[in-house]
Amino acid sequence: MTRKLFIFIFSFGIYANSVYAQNSSAYESRWQARFLVGTNIPITRLLQGAETDYFLRYGDNSLYWQIFSISYFFHERWGVEFNYQPMTSRRIGRKADEFMASMQSMYGDRYYVSPDISTMMFNRFDILDGDFARFFLGLVHRFETDKFYVYPKLAFGVSWFDTDIGRVHLKEKNSNLEHRIVYSAGDRARTNNHLIFAPSVSFGYKLSRRFYLNADIMFSFFRTEDILFEKATTNLYTGERQIVERFNYRRNISALSLGAGLIFVIN
Repeated sequence: MTRKLFIFIFSFGIYANSVYAQNSSAYESRWQARFLVGTNIPITRLLQGAETDYFLRYGDNSLYWQIFSISYFFHERWGVEFNYQPMTSRRIGRKADEFMASMQSMYGDRYYVSPDISTMMFNRFDILDGDFARFFLGLVHRFETDKFYVYPKLAFGVSWFDTDIGRVHLKEKNSNLEHRIVYSAGDRARTNNHLIFAPSVSFGYKLSRRFYLNADIMFSFFRTEDILFEKATTNLYTGERQIVERFNYRRNISALSLGAGLIFVIN
C-alpha cells in the first residue's frame, strides 16, 4: 500500500511535467505562504486497544491545521518549504474519563476504585498547539501555467507527542487491603520525537496573482522509538511492588493526509 502511494504521488509529478513544461512565463512567485486544514487517515495504527492507549497524547485518526508554512523558490522550478502542523483528535480530550471507566470495569466488582489523574494532562487543550504536532523541511519542484499548478514535494521532519502516567488506588471491598496500580514509561522523557518521511503533492487553481486555491495529498511514515509502558502494582500494607505487565509501542506508522486551503503569494 505504501509503495503504491509513493509511486502515485511521483507519477503524478512526472505527468504534470509533461503538461506544464512549456509555460516558463508562469513562474513568477518566489515566496509563498500556505494555510491548510486537513485530516490524517491511518494506514497503520499506533494505538492497539490496550490500557496504556489512554496515556498517549496521539490519535491515529486526527485533524491538522497548517498554521505556518513558507516556501521559497530559489530557481524557476525548484524551492524549499517549511511546514508546521498542530494536530488533534476529539478522542484525546476524553481519555482521562475513558481511563476511569476502564478501571471501574476491570476492578469495580472487587474494589473501590479511585483513579488519580493528577499526572494526566488530557483535559488540557491549546488551540495553538493541538494535542500533538509535526514539522517538515523539504524540497519542492513546480509546474505551472497561468491558471493551474502542481508541486511535487519530498520532505523530512519530526513528529512528537507526550506520554503521561496513570495511577489508580484500589481498596478491597469488605477488607482493609489496599493496592496502587501505576502505568508509566519509566524514566524516559515525557515527549517523544520521531523522524518522519513525507512525499506529497500540492495542486490547485490560481484565483489571482496573490491567491491560489490549494489541495494537498501527503503520505507520511515514521517509526516509533521504544515506548515501553510498565504496569506495576504495590500492596500498600506490605509495601511489596511488582511489575505485572509491559506494553510495547514500537511500530512502523504510516498515514495518508488530505488537506485544502489557500496559498498567498508574498512576492
